[in-house]
Amino acid sequence: MTWLLQRDATLSRKLTLPLEHPRRALAAKAAHMGDGPLVFTGLALVYVAARLFNWPAVRAMVWLVLAGLLVTALVVFAVKYTFRRERPHDPAGFVTIAYDKYSFPSGHSARMSALAGAVWPFHPPAGFILLIAATVVALARVMVGVHYLADVLAGYAIGLGVALLVAWAWMVF
Repeated sequence: MTWLLQRDATLSRKLTLPLEHPRRALAAKAAHMGDGPLVFTGLALVYVAARLFNWPAVRAMVWLVLAGLLVTALVVFAVKYTFRRERPHDPAGFVTIAYDKYSFPSGHSARMSALAGAVWPFHPPAGFILLIAATVVALARVMVGVHYLADVLAGYAIGLGVALLVAWAWMVF
């Protein structure tokens, strides 16, 4: 296991952009696309639009997405405090580290992939676009040095897995 963690750390260091890299600022912006307030505000706006235009299917989708995001958050929290993997050194003082010192799994990657996975059954093109956004967020989190590659891959898998489970439960029950 130690060997695997060392390989993950080495590969992640190679993917991390130096502070002076011209694309570092863009990567930092992309890394924040998965921030909770941004995702939940967007979801609230979609719900308001669905109420205004009387789109019951969209309102149902918002509730499914919300359920998926909440279950994902619980799973991520449980896994983070079970493994307690310290974050890689963050040379830029990224805000995340101030309130969330554990890196495994990535909550941002989990949140974005859960969003994509929950939207996909309702609107595949939007789900596909969100899946691309989830991939960008995951890679950006490694590029700015706040996550190891395994963190974002695990978060991605948790988010998609929870979204599929919640969608299945929604249809069955």
